[in-house]
Amino acid sequence: MIEAATLPERTLLAAAVANVRLHGMEPWGLHGLAHWWRVRHNGLLVADAMGASSRVVKLFAIFHDSHRADDNEDPEHGPRAAAWLERVRAGDTTAHGACAATIDTIRAVTAAEFDALHAACELHTRALHHHDPSVAACFVADRLDLSRVGFRPDPKRMPAPDRLLSNDFIDAAITRERAGLDWPGGGEIESVWGVRPA
Repeated sequence: MIEAATLPERTLLAAAVANVRLHGMEPWGLHGLAHWWRVRHNGLLVADAMGASSRVVKLFAIFHDSHRADDNEDPEHGPRAAAWLERVRAGDTTAHGACAATIDTIRAVTAAEFDALHAACELHTRALHHHDPSVAACFVADRLDLSRVGFRPDPKRMPAPDRLLSNDFIDAAITRERAGLDWPGGGEIESVWGVRPA
């Protein structure tokens, strides 16, 4: 089994960015790399307390918005990402952007983790809550970054324990979003994902 710390995140990121470009999106756009990095950070902040898989959180951060057609209303982007993950899991070498390492990684996660990743990608804009703690943590991680589109993250729309979603915790997420990548941990995107901030 692949441990969370050994996920080949740079390789997986390359597959996600290839799909972003295929769909005509800007990798550093509103739903792009800086957002994905903050989602990763947010997810890791809540994963342990929610009983979630950090591996699922990391994979979700990379893939959840990788199949967007635009930065506006695109309700099918989550299902498209989930369908792509199904193809990769099945070993489909024609899945755009999926190299052997990406296929091996997605095939190596447990069935429960894949089901959580698939559900989180498919449902992150469609469902408020989910019974699986890893899916729920992914929802929280993404919604903590909603200030980038003009909304204060609402604890009622995040399936996490109230004790996690204090005003200070939400304010810190907003501060990270407003800083782009200029916050403690933001610059680690280069060492972990191998990309330089635009």
